[in-house]
Amino acid sequence: MESLLRFLFSLAAAIGLAGVGLAEDGSSSKAEWKMPPQCDPFGPVRIKDLKEELRQTGYRLVIAIHPDKRDPSTVEYPPRDLYLINADGTGLKQLTNTPDREDRVPRTSPDGTMFTYNYGDILVDAKTLKERELWGGYVWTPDSQRTAQCEKNGIVYTDVATGQTGKPTRIEQRVSIVDMSADAGWFIFEIRDFRGSKYSIDFMSAAGGEIRKMPNHPAGGGECHPAFSPDGKWMCWNSGGSLSVRKFDPTLPDGTDGKIVTLPKEKLGQDPCGRWSHCGRYIAYVRISHNGSWKEHSPICIVRIADGEMITLSPPGWLGHHWDYDWLPPESEK
Repeated sequence: MESLLRFLFSLAAAIGLAGVGLAEDGSSSKAEWKMPPQCDPFGPVRIKDLKEELRQTGYRLVIAIHPDKRDPSTVEYPPRDLYLINADGTGLKQLTNTPDREDRVPRTSPDGTMFTYNYGDILVDAKTLKERELWGGYVWTPDSQRTAQCEKNGIVYTDVATGQTGKPTRIEQRVSIVDMSADAGWFIFEIRDFRGSKYSIDFMSAAGGEIRKMPNHPAGGGECHPAFSPDGKWMCWNSGGSLSVRKFDPTLPDGTDGKIVTLPKEKLGQDPCGRWSHCGRYIAYVRISHNGSWKEHSPICIVRIADGEMITLSPPGWLGHHWDYDWLPPESEK
């Protein structure tokens, strides 16, 4: 049986069927955009070669990039456009071409059928790539039917089908919400200089009310840009020197928590801000060298959480920015 599995794996790799390969244990490695999501960040590595594993998943990403063509008079870069790229770094395809407008911050709906960009202004069908104006929010609700954003009077939801907004949900103070948990119960965000912490990862009930600090969250060091895993059971964040991962448990009292796993900083670089794949095995991020700056060229990378292995998707000539990327299903899905 073992020899048969090895033969099948070799045959699948030779044929080159993107997204329909077999892992080394004989299981399919094709990404399935299941609802509700099921994440296994620290599950066993299926294929040692991360690039090959990602090729077989069939995952794609939508990314915002621009080439290294600074204006010599202003030392500025031209506006970004959106591109599609396979998760193994192949198949780059330009999606938008707007020389007079920045196209950035794509955000995929939880069910993988749509994505927005420019902070929710534009809605795109992930399969047909047809787009229309939405003027919604940056954060998706778990049912993929609404987007959410925090305005002066509270959290405002926008219906994706109609574009209509509902009555604001009152909150303690205005914050820049960045994600919503899969059970629709919680918003997560960062606050600076809040309740004795220079930086802190915070959360609050989607029903409104008090802002809570993340239990046992480190103070200082530049912690920011949190994100929920698609199933809402995990979170990652930029922990200053690297990317950190932990379970999300809002029932824990302040000052208590379980294990925090920080990925190898010598591989990931500084200031990584991550977006989870739908299966929770991988995180896409922008890599900035420890002796570099966010103002310099920063390639888009993917890290496998289980072992900290990473690959670079874009050559150094492209400038990456925090969260200017998100995952999409395999092209045959959705």
